[in-house]
Amino acid sequence: MKALRRWLTWAQDASRSPGLVLGALLLTLALAAVLLGVALYSPPVELRVSAGDELGRRHRIAEVLQRLAARRDVHLVIEPTSGSAEALARVQDGSLDVALVQGGLPAGDDVREVAPLELEPLHLLVRDPELDDLLDLRGCTVDLSTEGSGTRALSLELLSLVHLEPGRDFEERTLTYDELVSKPADQLPDAIFHVSTMPSRVAEHLVRRRGYHLVPLPYAGAMRLRDIGILDATIPAYAYGGSPPHPPSPVPTIATRMIVVANRRVSNDSVKALLDVLASDQFERAADLVPAPHDSLGQPELELHKGAVEWIRRNEPWITPEVIDNVESLRSFLVSIVVALFLGWRWLRTRQQRGFEQYLHQVTKLEREVLHLELAADLDLPRLLKIQRELSELKNRALEGYGAGRIASADLLNSFLNHVTDVRTYLNALILHERERLEKKARRSDHEDDVRRELWLGAVGELGDEDADAG
Repeated sequence: MKALRRWLTWAQDASRSPGLVLGALLLTLALAAVLLGVALYSPPVELRVSAGDELGRRHRIAEVLQRLAARRDVHLVIEPTSGSAEALARVQDGSLDVALVQGGLPAGDDVREVAPLELEPLHLLVRDPELDDLLDLRGCTVDLSTEGSGTRALSLELLSLVHLEPGRDFEERTLTYDELVSKPADQLPDAIFHVSTMPSRVAEHLVRRRGYHLVPLPYAGAMRLRDIGILDATIPAYAYGGSPPHPPSPVPTIATRMIVVANRRVSNDSVKALLDVLASDQFERAADLVPAPHDSLGQPELELHKGAVEWIRRNEPWITPEVIDNVESLRSFLVSIVVALFLGWRWLRTRQQRGFEQYLHQVTKLEREVLHLELAADLDLPRLLKIQRELSELKNRALEGYGAGRIASADLLNSFLNHVTDVRTYLNALILHERERLEKKARRSDHEDDVRRELWLGAVGELGDEDADAG
């Protein structure tokens, strides 16, 4: 109380000082601004990301993403890996947060899809002009890319379709992108499998500087029966040169999607910030991405990250037919609950009233009995006294029931008590009348007190003995 009085005194003094009031107002506004700034401030986020080999196209795309994401306070630290399989494994174990990987590869339970970027066709490049079919690779040296790469996994899947196995049907090589670009032609294998978006810098180097050409791979339909991550693709004519033309005509092949994945524990806000960048025209132009029809990218291969789901639904209206249906269902449910509660209350009320009706019925029964006794030639005083006691007990039980909540209506209780009072008044009048008659009879005797007692005990019978013993 003393502190409150001091505060009130200070407030009264401050009200007389405009400068003090203005200072307090400015201090309050400054505090509000600080609190608002703290609430709106979001610390920079750092994510570890990989896009495979540093010489690959995915790595260049990741560098563009890194530059544009930094403007949104999402800082990407790029860590090269041997390929998509290794990147997926590291996203699964949490040593990487985000990765740009080749689709169609097995992923762990903690890996979530963020977005597809574009198709990555499989290039089969051969040096010998006589090699124009996949089966012609028997007895050749074939580069399947490095261990842990998506290219190797996809190439082995394709080769198994035509029953070719490394070591048995051909000699396997595992060259990095740097080795494919730096080695002279006579040190390169007869055939090279290479997965990349178009135009591929590695494929262009092999075609223009090492004399390789593309081989058609028309197996997309057959492979999709076994792997829904396989898509149909075409390498356009002149994709890697117009003079001489290469290829001179469109080359059918198989493809997978380049997808962005993230560990499921990456925050939703970080994923949404990345998607803002990935969906921007600025990113598309800087990364030289070729816009692909949505249908050509297929359905999500993995479970979507929650942040991606929120980002996709960001422009959905709040009130949709689904929301309306849910509200209607909720309304029907609430109405049903209200009706059920009302019926339950009515049932409980009826039960309480029926329970109370028993008390009223017993009082009415006792009242009829008193009327019957009054009409008799002689009043049955013991019975009258017993009825009086029963009324008292009935009244006490009713009051106890009201106190325990078994009787909820005060109006019913008042009606009952009034009924009991009327019967007791009538009953007391009869008992008093009979008592006066006995007293008049006792006055005629010389021993009035003894006679009065004998007459009373004789009239009340056993009830009088009980009262005497109790006394």
